[in-house]
Amino acid sequence: MKNLPVEIIKANITRNRRLTAKKQYVISSEVHVKKGIRLVIDDGVTILIQNGKKERLKLKRAAFIFDQGSALRAKKFQIKACDQNNKPIKYPDNGGLWFIGNYRSAGKDTVKVKANRRLSASSFKAECITTHYLGRFDPLKETTRTKVVQDDIDGISVLGVGPTEWQISEIQSFYSADDGFDLTNSHILLEKIKIQTPTEDGINLSSSYLEILQSLTVNVAKTSTKDRDIFDFETDDGPSILALHSKCKLSLQGVFGDQINLSSSDMPKPNTKDNNEGKYKFKGTLKRAAMIYSIDKD
Repeated sequence: MKNLPVEIIKANITRNRRLTAKKQYVISSEVHVKKGIRLVIDDGVTILIQNGKKERLKLKRAAFIFDQGSALRAKKFQIKACDQNNKPIKYPDNGGLWFIGNYRSAGKDTVKVKANRRLSASSFKAECITTHYLGRFDPLKETTRTKVVQDDIDGISVLGVGPTEWQISEIQSFYSADDGFDLTNSHILLEKIKIQTPTEDGINLSSSYLEILQSLTVNVAKTSTKDRDIFDFETDDGPSILALHSKCKLSLQGVFGDQINLSSSDMPKPNTKDNNEGKYKFKGTLKRAAMIYSIDKD
């Protein structure tokens, strides 16, 4: 990484601003891009999120959150974990990256959004966002304080975001502490997505619809830990659907997932029984569109 001047960002972003490739930025608190604010991120920018407990914060960790009604304009940028000395570190212990929309009401991990058509929609536009070591693990010992955040935190979280709010073409998520990419009550389209070695599941959909046009790569390395799946779908507020367009390139490796349906003439039939730990592997290009879905089973 280039030896660039470092700028610490610890307050919410409340004015339109630009992050330039001439600096390296460190998120040291729970930083929100507020409603009505546009953040422009220049091509090639690296943003670091500090690891470590921060008890006074809602998520108990530093995090980068685009609030309902905020806007992102970017080409390609990356976000990595760093230590207290602002040095990149290959270990996730932070609050991750969040996008919050005005499409549907949603909530998880103390972060909540209520859809309101009288308010402005969010607007997220980027060519590619790459993340390394985002999110946090479950506490080794639960206490009253740690239970405020109900679960470990995913690398990238999308809450209540609709198709007109999301114009991010590609997501790459590497080595997240929980799920690599998590959608809750959202409907978005991606051209490409790559999830590499998340601690738990690759893609988690909670009553969400995700379309993928060009390529899907998910590698969930097999370990002694059970219940780590390529796909994990929840249906609390409705079905979860992953739609793969024809000619989409796939590279899937890991446990497919429990209680999930596959409709495809190209992909081999997976084992989706409860507590299944059988390995699933497929690499190829779809001749016809495919769908992976769950209507009413988690």
